[in-house]
Amino acid sequence: MNILLVEDNKTIAENIKKYLELEKYSVFIVENWLYAQQVIKHQKFDLILLDIMLPWLDWISLCKQIRKLENNIPIIMTTAKWQIEDKLDWFDCGADDYLVKPFDLQELSARIKAIIKRSPDKDFIQYKDIRLDKDQKKVFKKNKEIKFTIKEFMILELFFDNIWRSISRTNIIEEIRWNEHIFEEDSKLDVYISNIRKKLWKNLIETIKWYGYQIW
Repeated sequence: MNILLVEDNKTIAENIKKYLELEKYSVFIVENWLYAQQVIKHQKFDLILLDIMLPWLDWISLCKQIRKLENNIPIIMTTAKWQIEDKLDWFDCGADDYLVKPFDLQELSARIKAIIKRSPDKDFIQYKDIRLDKDQKKVFKKNKEIKFTIKEFMILELFFDNIWRSISRTNIIEEIRWNEHIFEEDSKLDVYISNIRKKLWKNLIETIKWYGYQIW
């Protein structure tokens, strides 16, 4: 899951990034809205974590601009403000949730998980610049469709559901096996893995000797 963190305090940003990466999220930090606009146009994110006290732009305009660029993307605002009038304004401009600084990182993680569970975009998986459409069985790299066979797609989907986890060859074969027994010969798995690497990038899937594979 890709998170865009818009935060001009480098210490706060790095602390949030380190914690969320331990929770298996991918976090991209930007320090100002001008940069954030460009990033949103060229990269797909599942959630925006937004500091509303950024310089050079009022937060109402900022939130409205995000909604113009990505109408459905969840937004969590972080702020030192706590008055009820401010909270009502946040929701009016399109925010999904908010956290008052200083906040506990465990609570932030819980808020993110709650928002993602109710997000309508569950049929997609995003990892770096690769996006899987689980419903249509399609793969996109940098928003360009890459042709995959259904068997290659199923293997890649399994890896994306287990980011940073090692998967044994046996588990892959058991998870992907169809009625026609596509993996009757264990060596066929190597062919599919090789094809996926060629279509995306060579180092995407790491071979773990005598065990299986892991995606990075």
